[in-house]
Amino acid sequence: MGCGGAAQETGLWWQVPPTSITFPVPWAGVEPGGKPVEGIEPAGISVKATQEPSFTVSLESIKAKGAGPQWQASTAAAATVATLFTGADPSALSIAYDITGPIDGPSGGAALTLGTIAAIRGDAVRPRVLMTGTIAPDGTVGKVGLVPQKVRAAAREGYRLFLIPVGTEVALDGASGKLVDTVALGRRLGVTVRPVRDINEAYPQFTGKTIAPPVARPAVLAPASAAVAVATTRRALAAARADLRRNAAFVPAATRAAVGAELDAAQAAVRAGDVGQAYGRVVDATYRIGRSSARTRVKQMAAAKGIVATRQAIAEDVAALLARADALVAAQSDPSGMRVEQWLSLPSAMGWAVYAQGVLQSINEALQKPPTIPDEAARLVRLADIAAVAEDQRASIERFGPDAVAMVKAAASRTEVPEDQAAEFLDGYSTFLSRAGGDSRRLYETQPGAAGASAQAPDATDVYPVLVALSDEAEAAAQSAGSLREAITMSAYATTYYVLGTTLVSGSAYGLTGFGLGEEAGRAYEPALLRNAVESGEELIAEWTAFLQWNGQNMGYPVWQRDWSRGIYRALKGTGREESGATIALNEVWYAVMNNLVVRSASLHLG
Repeated sequence: MGCGGAAQETGLWWQVPPTSITFPVPWAGVEPGGKPVEGIEPAGISVKATQEPSFTVSLESIKAKGAGPQWQASTAAAATVATLFTGADPSALSIAYDITGPIDGPSGGAALTLGTIAAIRGDAVRPRVLMTGTIAPDGTVGKVGLVPQKVRAAAREGYRLFLIPVGTEVALDGASGKLVDTVALGRRLGVTVRPVRDINEAYPQFTGKTIAPPVARPAVLAPASAAVAVATTRRALAAARADLRRNAAFVPAATRAAVGAELDAAQAAVRAGDVGQAYGRVVDATYRIGRSSARTRVKQMAAAKGIVATRQAIAEDVAALLARADALVAAQSDPSGMRVEQWLSLPSAMGWAVYAQGVLQSINEALQKPPTIPDEAARLVRLADIAAVAEDQRASIERFGPDAVAMVKAAASRTEVPEDQAAEFLDGYSTFLSRAGGDSRRLYETQPGAAGASAQAPDATDVYPVLVALSDEAEAAAQSAGSLREAITMSAYATTYYVLGTTLVSGSAYGLTGFGLGEEAGRAYEPALLRNAVESGEELIAEWTAFLQWNGQNMGYPVWQRDWSRGIYRALKGTGREESGATIALNEVWYAVMNNLVVRSASLHLG
């Protein structure tokens, strides 16, 4: 099977014969009586190039054990990330999984991803190597539970190297109920336990080969893109200052001073030529102004007009914003005047508008129903939360979404591809992304209390109702589009649906819990994992943008995504608001890495 790696390096992966491998996936759990159990599942993975693409998972033998949704979500995520990282064309690829045993949630995602990459590339897999961890859209590996039990299973089955997510070197032992040094445990049992950040680090341990592209000169914005970045940043900065002046009476003094200082820092960054940092700070400041002023206005309106009139006013505002979001999604999908890299980048840039559409749709539907909170004071707090959420979406619709598309248009593509070929190519990825998002949603719905609590969340200020609101459009993306414009729209829905599904199922691996939409991020209980997720993702963007730019692709938009997400993250790192910056940055990182990888795949298959 060694020829597959060479074929992949020359962009000829489809010449690899049909390949089937068995890849080990560790699992652990606790039986109903409280007894810890663990083991290694030999997952079968088969791939082939075909004119009839498909994705199947054989789960019949374990559905009765309740593991079906867990494996379905893990395999869908693995197939999606593996397809992205190999550059395979999903419209000509068949992937099948044969699973016979249990699994503990999405923790098999990273191992299945590595196995699928090896099968697609035809790389031989070394024996006695094992891995556990969730998988994110950018290939970073997230935290999983019961690592000590899995280390014991690895030792019992004769494995010599066990890769674990960074941050799980000390983990809870299901057998003793105590924290255990997993590295030391492995040493006592004859297993080398090694933490890894992402699949780039993990893959060579299994195959001796790499995934990351060759080192190239760092990618930078072309002059046209740089000019648009400066113009949009200055415009956004001026708008944020105007927001602060207009809402001065509604923003608490301490917040007003902090936001003013942040905008001054953004202005200084523009003068210093660090436009990415400036834009990141403006994004953060804009959110803070909108959320704070919205909450104050709602309280004042309720005091003057009553809670019923306030609720009605918010409902009317949300409905109007939703109509604007609908119009923006329709307008932004127009491919006129652009070429292939721009077409493939539009779904990522449209994430602002599509997400806003889903959020506004979910709260619009909730506001049409009778209030579910009996206590009036609590109802007022929730209405203030909704108003803050709506202000976030207003900023996306009026500023950040249009700014993103402006950057896509500035990054002029030099590659000409027929529109029908580009549409067919996008369809393939939309099918994968939509399926993975849907499977993540369905896994979440099986978790005790999770779906019920979120689905019933008063007035819908959680992620789950947003995922539900987007589900019809996103799952329709699995169908073939007609025109390129339709394909871009479907891809935008599928991409955001996939990112939201991943956030819902695996986001807690980074410790981001305890806050809802329109709120500051709660304190992460795993700050090291969260930092690793952002910083590792930023490195992946740097690697792929450099490689693709060196190959002649104009990667202006993902370069800009890297610049400003890094800007907001670094500006807030080490402060009391680090998690808020990391949350915004992480989502942008996911979109940017996926954007790079789709363009890379297109360069192999569309010319």
